[in-house]
Amino acid sequence: MTTVKPKKALGQHFLKDLSVARRIADSIDTCPQLPLLEIGPGMGVLTQFLMEKERPLKVVEIDRESVAYLQDNFPKQ
Repeated sequence: MTTVKPKKALGQHFLKDLSVARRIADSIDTCPQLPLLEIGPGMGVLTQFLMEKERPLKVVEIDRESVAYLQDNFPKQ
């Protein structure tokens, strides 16, 4: 699976810009002792930068297509 199409019924809007995702991830370094929770990771654009933080990270996704994409692209994470 190479991409996931956003579903209007789920109100999905996927972050695609890597520079924006990097800035978001960099902006959360104010509390480095806290674990991270990403709700609706979609295709994992932000997830990849959050994983670099060396902090516990949980992602919650309800779209089965996105879950399959994440499992394929972030195996055993």
